[in-house]
Amino acid sequence: MTTTNVPQGVGQKGRFYLTKNIWVPQEPLENLNLRLSDWILQNMPKLPLAGEEALKSFPFLAELRKSHAQIKADLDYLLSHHEEIPTLHEVHPRDLYVPGRAWRTFILKIYGHEITENTAAVPDTMAAINRIPGVHTALFSILAGRAEIEPHRGSAAGVVRFHYPLIVPSEPEKCWIEIGGHHFFWEEGVPLVFDDTREHWVKNQTDETRVVLIIDFNADMPFPVNLYTGLRYALGRRSAEVKAVIDRAAIGVPPR
Repeated sequence: MTTTNVPQGVGQKGRFYLTKNIWVPQEPLENLNLRLSDWILQNMPKLPLAGEEALKSFPFLAELRKSHAQIKADLDYLLSHHEEIPTLHEVHPRDLYVPGRAWRTFILKIYGHEITENTAAVPDTMAAINRIPGVHTALFSILAGRAEIEPHRGSAAGVVRFHYPLIVPSEPEKCWIEIGGHHFFWEEGVPLVFDDTREHWVKNQTDETRVVLIIDFNADMPFPVNLYTGLRYALGRRSAEVKAVIDRAAIGVPPR
């Protein structure tokens, strides 16, 4: 991907606005967070984990399996409005860029804020998510065929990311994620849990769409690590930056 293909301002690090007029430089803050994440990782379960190993470490995630058919029905309804679902860079301009509309996200919850305009379209999915403790963020990630998400590291240290695959290509081994040197491909209903601050990248080498329900939930941290992760979450939750993302993400698909 060349920079000439990226719309101006997309993917660029700038200011993270805590309020309308109070800001901090985004890139140094994220770099500090990633350095701390290496220390934080020592207090988390061994990750990544897939399948039954993931459920053994995080048994409450089985709530999604119990509601698999209902969640699939919600997703079918949502995809009937697929043209209304925004791309990630439309919702969060300074985040990763994938050309065109190849990577779309339908956000249900972010930093603990439920986006009610969106959750009304997928009520059974949201009911299952609400039975999982400590959820920070929840969204449907829709990746088109032949799309690639370049290697990157998330900045949410102290948070566990859960992938629950709902639609996978007919040749699943050709649609994969690499996490810190560990290679996985998605299988419908088979969970994957990992630390988003580990470098990972995604490639869909098929012509088919892949849809994953992504949930970030709180990792129990010992003192004093919990003070840092709690402060980071509290500042992000109340920031003008997150409020702007919520406004852009709320697209108001009609209630199901």
